[in-house]
Parts: sequence; C-alpha cells; structure tokens
Amino acid sequence: MQNISLVAFYGDKPVPLASLIQKLQRCLANHQLLQDKFIPYQLTQVHGTIIGCEGCKTDLGVVNQWFKEKRQEIKYIDFASLINYLQHQVNLSITIRFGGYDRNTNYNFLSRDQHLYHRSFQLQSADNNIIPVLIGWSWQDYAVTLAIDNLRRDLQQFNLLHKYHTNPDDIDNDFYLRLGTINAKLTSAEMQVISTDLRNCLETQLALYIPITLNDLAFAQYQDLTLTPATTQIFPVAEITANQFEQFFINLPGCNYRFICYCL
Repeated sequence: MQNISLVAFYGDKPVPLASLIQKLQRCLANHQLLQDKFIPYQLTQVHGTIIGCEGCKTDLGVVNQWFKEKRQEIKYIDFASLINYLQHQVNLSITIRFGGYDRNTNYNFLSRDQHLYHRSFQLQSADNNIIPVLIGWSWQDYAVTLAIDNLRRDLQQFNLLHKYHTNPDDIDNDFYLRLGTINAKLTSAEMQVISTDLRNCLETQLALYIPITLNDLAFAQYQDLTLTPATTQIFPVAEITANQFEQFFINLPGCNYRFICYCL
C-alpha cells in the first residue's frame, strides 16, 4: 500500500495562517494543564488534507484503498484524468475561514452536528496521544459553502474516495490542521477546559480568510501520519505529471484480493 495524500499548505504558508498556527501552539504550550506535555509540529508539516490517495498495485491498475475498505468496491485510480482536472479544471481558489465564529450566531451549517464555534478547535484521541486540531470551513458571500466537500466528492470520478464518504450522502466539509501532539492522559474535564480556552481565543479574534490556490496543493508521500518533514516527499500539483504520480505505486508489492470486480 502506498501512503500518499493530496494536501494544502504543506511547507510555505500565507503569513496570517502561519501566525495563527503559531499563536495556538503557544497557547497550548503555555496552558497550565499541559506545561511541557504539548509537542508542537514544525510549522512546515502543519497542513490540511484534501483527500487520501492511498492505493495498492494490481495487474489491472492501482486500486483505491478507500473504495475498497469503505464500499467494498475495486476501483482503479485514473491518474491522467485526475492530474488534468487538478491542473486545468478544478474551480480554485477556495477560501477557508478560520476563527471568529460567534457561538450565538446561526451559520446555517453544522459540522458533525455541532455549532462551528464548538468545532473550530478539537482535541482528538489518537493511540496514546491527544491531537489538537484547528478546523476551518469553505466560505463565500458571508456564508459557509460546501466547496471542500464538493471537491472531495468530485474526485470520485477519478476513482478516489474520501475516507469520510463511506455512504454516498455523507458530508465532510471540515478543513482541519493538526497542530502537534499532547503526550499525556487527560480527564474529560481537563480536555473540556483546554478546548474551551482555545475556542474562546478563536472566537474573539477576527475571522481569518485564507484562499487555497493551485500553488498551495501538493501530493505528500509519507511514512507516518504526522507527515514528518524528514520522511515525507512533496510533489507540487502544478508541476507533477500523471506518469510521475503513477510511478509512486509501480514498485510496490501487489495486492492479494480474492476477487476482482470491474467497476467503472
């Protein structure tokens, strides 16, 4: 299986976004409940994932991992059409709004059935660690749009399935950035205090609007989910060819499936 994702903002970032990330990292590092338990990611490696492109080589092509695991369908990634779409057809830029979400305002959109204030900052359990996450949403004309979810859904035509689109009507419009790791066991009450403090910090700041352009997109070939810079290779979408993308999968061991289903 090849670990590769389509990501935004890996490496260089707009200055306002970099400043917000570092501000939140400082708040976590200095929080009285955390002390030295928070380990920030390097600014370079903080990113937002658009879609995972993980796949496995077969004699007939590269099988998309998430169609196989989530929908039990064998679908082969269409590399040429995917790269052409991303470089020449996709509707960019997409503006992401971070912060400034008033808990008393109705934004006519819920994330995981929660108000955007509550979802703007999350502490998510992962193995033995806790991951602090900043979340933003696509925004246009003073309202949330489904541009991020639609982009993920549009990539199904090239046989890439977003792993949170298990069912055809599932929506995942979250654009999230992992800020680091908390190497500690926290009680539910402690997690609530930390989350509330960070959400309040985000609520009181001016909303930050960051456009995602073609030059912000890249394929990240990674060895661990944190996308550690030393073990991650980055290939800008604007420069990569379909052949180069497909080559990532060529030298992998083949998949061993008990059946083959031809799905277009």
